[in-house]
Amino acid sequence: METEKLKQIFRQYLLGQARDKETDSIDTWYQSFDNEPVAPLSRDAEENIRLEIWQNIRPQLDKKKLHFLKRGWAAAAAVTLLLAGGLTYYLVNSPGANAYTEISTAVGQKRTVQLADGSRLILNAGSTVRIPKNMHKERRLDIVDGEVFFEVKSDPALPFIVESGPLTTTVLGTSFNVTAYEAVNKMSVAVTDGKVSVQGADGTANVLAKDQALTYDKAKNNISIDALDKSLLGWRDGTLVLNDASFDDLVVLMQKNYGLQLTTKQEKIRATRYTTELSTAMDPVKAAEVLAAIHNLKIEVTGHVVTIYE
Repeated sequence: METEKLKQIFRQYLLGQARDKETDSIDTWYQSFDNEPVAPLSRDAEENIRLEIWQNIRPQLDKKKLHFLKRGWAAAAAVTLLLAGGLTYYLVNSPGANAYTEISTAVGQKRTVQLADGSRLILNAGSTVRIPKNMHKERRLDIVDGEVFFEVKSDPALPFIVESGPLTTTVLGTSFNVTAYEAVNKMSVAVTDGKVSVQGADGTANVLAKDQALTYDKAKNNISIDALDKSLLGWRDGTLVLNDASFDDLVVLMQKNYGLQLTTKQEKIRATRYTTELSTAMDPVKAAEVLAAIHNLKIEVTGHVVTIYE
């Protein structure tokens, strides 16, 4: 079908003047995109698309004002295709767009991942990380949730960048640990070798050297830098280390490591801070019993739910 005829059909569709047969065909075409995987774009690629689309849209806005029907995503996509000549769909699906692979670990599972650039990752239990499929094009990873230890292969021409919520860690070649559990209040970046630069949401960057750790408190929105407590890296050897953990943080970590749902009806227990070390190889209920005994508490188990009480 000729391009001009297609454009005319889109115009009629947007204005509600298309015939039923044409409307059904266009609606079916849009719905087909729901099943098509779209490769995520880098920030630079997204910005380039936005600017190029705007350059195509702006002249049209100066010429005339279109009155759109509220057709949700379909109408918005049609406007983009009509005014930008299909630019977005082409760029998102083009071979140049860097795709990502999402890797996750299950409850109690740890996983080692060897990257194409020679770097190595170790994922703690209940962790999810997004990794570029083309590591020779971009070395920017995103920790969606959890904890990851990195051993980075040096490449001065292509920095290794790790995004974890409000923190962005940049390195050239080093070993470091990032704790970024979505539901845990404190995040951390700990360096075991080399140096890294950690930038916060406000743009301020802090350089960490070997055996230094940066901690970000989400609730207080502040950053502190201290000497690295190496016991906190014991998870790589099968040890869950709790260091002055809140009850809410304890709930998250016990669920991810043992699959248990901790709860309590007592406010005093919610206000307690928890410090101990537990083997992740322990039976889940036994781990809960040990935790409770250390803090002079008791437990009641119903399936995977563990209620803690005095």
